[in-house]
Amino acid sequence: MGWSMKTILVFDLWGDLGHFKKPYTTTSPLSFAFPPRPTVAGIISAIIGLGKKEYLRFFLKKDAHIALRLMKPVKKTRINHNLIDTDTPKSFSRIKQRTQVRAEYVKDAHYRIYFWHNDNHLFQRLRNLLQNHESVYTLSLGLSGLLANFSYLGEFEIRNATSKSDVLIDSIIPEEGATVTFEPGKEYFSANIPVEMETDRIVTEYGTVIYERNGRPILARTGSHFEVANGERILFI
Repeated sequence: MGWSMKTILVFDLWGDLGHFKKPYTTTSPLSFAFPPRPTVAGIISAIIGLGKKEYLRFFLKKDAHIALRLMKPVKKTRINHNLIDTDTPKSFSRIKQRTQVRAEYVKDAHYRIYFWHNDNHLFQRLRNLLQNHESVYTLSLGLSGLLANFSYLGEFEIRNATSKSDVLIDSIIPEEGATVTFEPGKEYFSANIPVEMETDRIVTEYGTVIYERNGRPILARTGSHFEVANGERILFI
């Protein structure tokens, strides 16, 4: 694909709860099963210290390549929240207006992130921080209160491979150009997720991806894929 990519960084990310809001939900917020690409970019930006208003311009698809793997089965739960009206009362003790909503969360979230960037300085800075288990800002899974932890797996060589037959892909798969062979005992889902976002947080590109709910590899014919030196096969989103 013309990418001068020889190695990628691989790290695991997990937390008790995650919420990755689906944009079309309002009063009862629903969550994607995993962080979409712009959210992963925000998590990486928190590690290296990029500000909220600037980070998205560093993670355009032409500059940064991101893949994601489910490491645990997708489990969801709903939690009731009391939203209070803080505009009119002069003190919290006088607040009477409350609205209860049920928000959806991913429970026991655990993901594997694969990352490459054409800016070697940014790439090396992330690697050094991951190696030392350090981050500039606190990591969270979608919302500030949903704290996350991470573990660096390493920097691995990667190569582009082609195949005319089905291969097992470990990461989630972009639907476009892929033909999935549905195997017995596996649970397949698709999701239309944000892929590219401008700095003013307006989504400029959506894409449909396919994933197996329990994190099992997906047998698919994709034409080409990437093989990581740790034995995993991935596709970037």
